[in-house]
Amino acid sequence: MAKPFDLKKVLSPVADVVRKLKARHDKLMTEIDLINGELERLGGRRRGRPKSAEQASPKRTGKRKRRSREELTALAQEIVSFIRDKGKEGAAAKDLQGQFGPLVPSVNAWLKLYSPVKVKTSGAKAKMRYFA
Repeated sequence: MAKPFDLKKVLSPVADVVRKLKARHDKLMTEIDLINGELERLGGRRRGRPKSAEQASPKRTGKRKRRSREELTALAQEIVSFIRDKGKEGAAAKDLQGQFGPLVPSVNAWLKLYSPVKVKTSGAKAKMRYFA
């Protein structure tokens, strides 16, 4: 006669392994929560995920606004008057970009394109100063 099959006896080691895995999973999840709390407290963030809905950069929708030549020329006149107000020491490109935003491809090239007045420069690269 065949020996009766006892399913509980066979599954008891498997149940023990599953119990240990669940305990390890719970322990790891508490450690992850602790690490995320510390990252948030220190101002860091997890890689590959946006900071939060309000901190993520807004999505741009629609076409960007095109400015007319007159608008660009008016802005160039404002920039020239800003440079004139700086006096003898002139204005640095950093000051111009802080006041008026990025002027692409460079401040000097942008002013050559749109400014009715010739703007003089001195220095090179980051130390360039503009005089009107």
